[in-house]
Order: sequence, then structure tokens, then C-alpha cells
Amino acid sequence: MNDHDSELISRANELADIARSLAHATRAIERPYDSYLLLGCLTATQRSLGQVYDQLANWHSTVVDGVECNGEDGCGAGCAPGVARAELGLRDAAQFAGIVEDALMQAHNANSVVRWFDSVERFRRLS
Repeated sequence: MNDHDSELISRANELADIARSLAHATRAIERPYDSYLLLGCLTATQRSLGQVYDQLANWHSTVVDGVECNGEDGCGAGCAPGVARAELGLRDAAQFAGIVEDALMQAHNANSVVRWFDSVERFRRLS
């Protein structure tokens, strides 16, 4: 974080760093039971991200040219089309986040009936 980053940007950067680390760490699952716990955490995270997108969309819908921004051309000539396009994109993101959350919940529920080992069991399969 540099001197110009707000707490909001700092948290978003932390989330991005953690997501990159998690993407790397999930290439192999050493403790099978962790898959169930991970799906629960990812579902909750996705729910929160959907809320973030919705809140950002709501904020964009209330932006006043000349207060939060100076238009797109620096003249402050009414609502900036970029603000409206950002709001629409964020509304889509919030809707898609809900779809992803539902899919994760389905995966979590399906995963919950498996009797996972605490560690990878190495055994010989009978032929």
C-alpha cells in the first residue's frame, strides 16, 4: 500500500493477493476433507463479493457530476456515460455472482455427503 491508497483499496489488494495465493495452493489438495471446508469458505466469499458489486452499482447510480467526478471531458456536462456503463456492468457482476454462489453451494452440498479422509490414503487397489 502506498500513501495514496485508501483502506478500501488496501483491502481489495489484500483480497487479490490472497486469491492469487489460493489459486496456486489449490493445484493439489493434500487433505481431502479440506475440499468441503474450502467450498464453504468460497461460497461465503462469493456471497460477499456479490454484495460488494451490488453496493458499488448502487453508489454509481447516485454519482453526481461535479461532486464525485468532472464528467468525461473535464467540463462536468451532466451524467458521465462511463458512470452509467460502470453501474450496468456492476449490476451484471452482482447477478452473475449470485449464479456462481448458487453453483458453489450445490458443489458444497454434493461434497458434504462424501466421507473424506483427513489425509491422502495410499493403498493398493485390488485387481
